[in-house]
Amino acid sequence: MEITTARLVLREFQMSDFEAVWAYQSLPESNYYENGVPSQEDVRDILKHAVLQALATPRIHYNLALTIRPDELPRGTIKLHLQYEESREWEVGWAVDPACWGHGYATEAARGVLDYLFKELNAHRVVAFCKTLNVASWRVMEKLGMQREGRLREDRLWNGAWSDAFIYSILDREWAL
Repeated sequence: MEITTARLVLREFQMSDFEAVWAYQSLPESNYYENGVPSQEDVRDILKHAVLQALATPRIHYNLALTIRPDELPRGTIKLHLQYEESREWEVGWAVDPACWGHGYATEAARGVLDYLFKELNAHRVVAFCKTLNVASWRVMEKLGMQREGRLREDRLWNGAWSDAFIYSILDREWAL
């Protein structure tokens, strides 16, 4: 599966992507809103899992490499997950190499993925979550037309303390506008 936007290609991960993924995943700033830097083995496992997910049918998980044309190296990831089949609700999430922050790549990638979800996978509702302190992430959601539905109080441990998160969503009829 591949999604092409004006500047990006979102494609399936390959095991040969390890060095490029490790280059940005090994940076503390890449994982500031996560629970630490993953090990090399963790990154290999993530890539193996992504390769296996691409073979699954029916497909309910997507973990796509975000590449900036004409370069084919991953500079981030965008993930999709079917949350609830009966209500056609999907979750989307993204991460971008800090060297590429501030160029609108997360917004462009998410826009391409939302278009795919609504037009190709018949999604009714797409949700996204982020830590309340992650201003850049919730700004992406708002640029996409997603609406903040609420605040999840102390929903995850983060750096040894409980952290709040925002939940955003967009509906198929809102995307069609």
